[in-house]
Amino acid sequence: MRKKLPVIAVVGKPNAGKSTLINRICNQVEAIVHREPMITRDRKYYRTDWDGHNFYIMDTPGIDLKSEQRLSREVFKQTKKAIDESDIILFLVDIKSAASPLDEEIADLLRKCSKPVVFAGNKWDNPDGDYFTEDYLKLGFGYPVPVSSSHGLNINDLLDELLNHIKKVQALLYSSKKEYEEENEIPSITILGQPNVGKSTLFNTLINEERVIVDEVEGTTRDSIDSIIKYNNKNYRFIDTAGLKRDRPREDDLDYYSKLRTLRSIEKSQVCLVLIDTLKEITNQDEKIIQTCLEKGASVCVLFNKIDSVSQEDLKKQIDNFNFRTSYLKYVPVIRISALEDKGINKIFKKIDKLIEERNKKIPEVRLNDIFSGAQDADGIYSGGKKVKIKFIKQVSISPPGFVVFLNIDISKKSNIKRFIEYRIREKFGFEGTPLFFKYKH
Repeated sequence: MRKKLPVIAVVGKPNAGKSTLINRICNQVEAIVHREPMITRDRKYYRTDWDGHNFYIMDTPGIDLKSEQRLSREVFKQTKKAIDESDIILFLVDIKSAASPLDEEIADLLRKCSKPVVFAGNKWDNPDGDYFTEDYLKLGFGYPVPVSSSHGLNINDLLDELLNHIKKVQALLYSSKKEYEEENEIPSITILGQPNVGKSTLFNTLINEERVIVDEVEGTTRDSIDSIIKYNNKNYRFIDTAGLKRDRPREDDLDYYSKLRTLRSIEKSQVCLVLIDTLKEITNQDEKIIQTCLEKGASVCVLFNKIDSVSQEDLKKQIDNFNFRTSYLKYVPVIRISALEDKGINKIFKKIDKLIEERNKKIPEVRLNDIFSGAQDADGIYSGGKKVKIKFIKQVSISPPGFVVFLNIDISKKSNIKRFIEYRIREKFGFEGTPLFFKYKH
């Protein structure tokens, strides 16, 4: 689906400071910044604004045209796609160093793309310092706008330069206000799971293109990657994430920040698709991923992937084992798929629609209170020999659903009574795959 906001692709050689610049423009730590080159391996959109104009800025991998490694060739292909998808190019160079042959090759690539190019020279950390600004004139884009991503110098001037092109693109994108589609109304669906479970393969299958690099090396996806697609006249935003590894006493900062981006993606999502590899045993980490999604308010559907690689008997054993281990999560649906063979994909969309419907459900107060008045009269609920009376219950929020329960005693430490209340609500009203949140007052 064509995005209805201008898209700016930031391109340049490795370690030119692209991710740091994007963080500065977005006024928050969005892209992963690390000393190791080639950290950004996929293209990722960030929505931001300047002077009242909204746009997307796209982080891209550092182009390394000389590398013979397969992964680097894939990175170059991703950058080329980013250039094709964008409306405006922000070409970033390191003016602390002289123009390199790689800078010249990138410039040659950009001259052929017929997109407006804004040229910026990064690492202008001291206005009185010595820089190779003149050397970059040979690239054919004039003087680069000097900026310091790290120190925030001249960022406003760069944004003003970009804004001139943004306004022109906006005039072409919108012929009427009716064509505008508010991005916040599009549901976000995050794909999660342990490393190498098939998340990127599923993501590519869903969006029907090789948007995410799929490689046999664990940890290929370093950041959360998103794309908006249309299916049956409905729009969905799918987010691929780095594999959530088991917590370690000491983890490097790259793993830490990758995990942080994944958790942020969960928080922004309505639905999480948690992949489980049918070729491996169910682990505590699989359960923890599901629990994390629910705790952060996302609805969950579990996808048993790679069903084309196991027998029906082994698949049944795996699912039975999962159901046994997660009997407390009976409301979470399970779907069998093969991301590689495109099996069961249609079921995913149907289930997403169902979960969104469930998390937006609002139960009338009369119906809520009726189920508990009957339960109390018939069964009786007791705590420490004292009968617990639910005076009143009210749903106060949706997506995710939240409830306030008024009782005659304090049940803050009575988990069995809390479970009973949630069970009664789910028994009567469903809320498939959706976490419920409660506040108890007495």
